[in-house]
Amino acid sequence: MNHDQQVTLAVQKWSEVLKVPHDASARAFLRRCQAGSVELNSHQYKFYQRGSGPTIVLIHGLFSNLGSMIAIAQDLMAREFRVVLFDAPAHGEARGTRTDPVEVREVIRKIGSQLGDIHAVICHSLGVMWALAAWNTEFRAKTLISIAGLSSKRYLVDRFIERYRIRHDIAEGFIKALEQRFGDTVWIDWSPAELVKTLDIPGLIIHGTQDDVVPPAHAEQLHANWRNARVEMIDGVGHLDIVGSPRTRHLITTYLQEVH
Repeated sequence: MNHDQQVTLAVQKWSEVLKVPHDASARAFLRRCQAGSVELNSHQYKFYQRGSGPTIVLIHGLFSNLGSMIAIAQDLMAREFRVVLFDAPAHGEARGTRTDPVEVREVIRKIGSQLGDIHAVICHSLGVMWALAAWNTEFRAKTLISIAGLSSKRYLVDRFIERYRIRHDIAEGFIKALEQRFGDTVWIDWSPAELVKTLDIPGLIIHGTQDDVVPPAHAEQLHANWRNARVEMIDGVGHLDIVGSPRTRHLITTYLQEVH
């Protein structure tokens, strides 16, 4: 396999999603939701609504699905919020096994256009990048909560290169291919630490001290660049268990009562 073929293979691998199907509890939750859909490139993408009151959109992270956000959604419904959840393209029960951030961004914007006023967006991990990239007149809220969010698009790429032990020259070709596909400004346009500089809303940044997927320094960088945001570090919590952590859930509900 020559150099160009290896670069192409790396780009293809980058777009692959390890799909995690809904578990029984997620399916039970969705049966009590109102389902809607949006269309992008002739494909349908579902979203689900439940509850009444101000609208809160919950966005899961990479290689996950909407089920990871249900515990938070239930807390919010108990406090008279309407929750909206969906599987990002190629995740959970959504179609396909490959996606890219542009596709996810456009699906989020289309869902946002059907919801009216959004009170808050709560997102985990890569969902933070997706939400911030989608932010526009159709998808915006009074506040945003970042849970274990990364601050840099390039960090995500470097982790991918490290994980798959991609040779230096192939990695350089892979990075150039991403720049050609998404533009030379991809590292600014898709980096949360840059995107939060434009936000004129308050926010909450929650991060675990034991997060070895997205280290705590990312929370510090987001906080440094996001005016009117505050940061809460949770001791002993990692990247995945932070979503269901009682401390995380308490911080979210308390914060939303303050900005309600």
